[in-house]
Amino acid sequence: MYNYLNSFRRNISFLGIFYAFKHAKSIKTLNSVDILYLCHDNSRSILLDGKYYSPLIDSINIKLKNYSNYTLALPFSKYSGNKAYGNTINLNFYIIISLLKRVVIYRSRSLKNINHDPLIKFYIKLYKKLKLKIIIGIQPSIEMCIAAKISKIKIIDVQHGIVSTDETNGYYSPGKRFHTKNTGWPNYIFCRNKQSFNEVLKLNNYTKPLLIGNLNKSFYENFQPNIVENNLFKTKRKTILFTFQPIYASESYSNDNLHHNIVFPTVLLNLILNSKYNFIIKLHPTQIRNNNLLKIHMKALSMLFSKYDNVDFIVNNQKPLEYSLVNSDLHITYNSASLFDALDYGLKTILLDDNLAKLYEFFGELMDSSYVIVDPSLENDFSKYFNKKNHQEASIDFDFEDFISKNI
Repeated sequence: MYNYLNSFRRNISFLGIFYAFKHAKSIKTLNSVDILYLCHDNSRSILLDGKYYSPLIDSINIKLKNYSNYTLALPFSKYSGNKAYGNTINLNFYIIISLLKRVVIYRSRSLKNINHDPLIKFYIKLYKKLKLKIIIGIQPSIEMCIAAKISKIKIIDVQHGIVSTDETNGYYSPGKRFHTKNTGWPNYIFCRNKQSFNEVLKLNNYTKPLLIGNLNKSFYENFQPNIVENNLFKTKRKTILFTFQPIYASESYSNDNLHHNIVFPTVLLNLILNSKYNFIIKLHPTQIRNNNLLKIHMKALSMLFSKYDNVDFIVNNQKPLEYSLVNSDLHITYNSASLFDALDYGLKTILLDDNLAKLYEFFGELMDSSYVIVDPSLENDFSKYFNKKNHQEASIDFDFEDFISKNI
């Protein structure tokens, strides 16, 4: 059964399944609301006053505070109730039951029959009970989108990570919905920048992009406006930020850059060990939130850098990415979407990936801008990249109230 659930959703844990039963809540007890938000634990990266926040979803929730709402803890989240900001509910018990029914009826864990699928039927029942006016979430599932269309409710995806329409089984790929004849798309996709907006335009037969700016930055400007740290390093030097990513498409790259059981670029390691700069080493949220991965990475980083006072891998991994960005002068990553975050804080990014076709697919015209440098060997002179540049796109003032009023 675990394998069935694992194929249904990439965000899964045994503890999450346990909480699906522990916090099971009857939909009969739910009230009608205007908006249903959708969020998984992986997007709840901030802990404030004992509650986990999602900068993406909760920024919108706060902006639309006059609308009644629930936040649905997506499969298979652990946090709901008083552990998460907003009126967060866990209905994943119903997801498990629906998937079991699907396997029994169709002898398959995959969606086979749109008209009679147990999971789609559950979502239709839920939407009807809540008397929803609109749904806003991070990558709402195909079943959620189909149920919304049948229920004549608009459903919106909030961009998380890179929008790529060419990845064979990626969320934004038509290939992912081939078996449902390309039904199951959200009505709109909230895009954080023009590159993502232009990529979604390729899907104009299925969905529409809306440019809303950087919700992460909006969140931190309201909740943690003063995050500049003057005492992070003993010596005042230029600071370079390196951001991890959870996986690397190239197996050979991973093997060639394995140090103490973690993937860490050898060229960057050599630079750090012989450098006049300060360095911030920032793990990916999935590596921070998973206790086993966190222990493995922190142990490795300690073995590599504990003797160097120009390297921080402790303080910054206890704080949000924005803290690292504000306190840095340059950004290095393999090909992570953190490039967009760096861009919004005026930082230039050096990419270590040498697959130019893939990089242009991810970042489009930004590849030809002064914000992006492809330098897998880190051989260029860094001094010319330290000047920060104001990036106006980050401050887009999207009118959420107006959008909601026109779409409910």
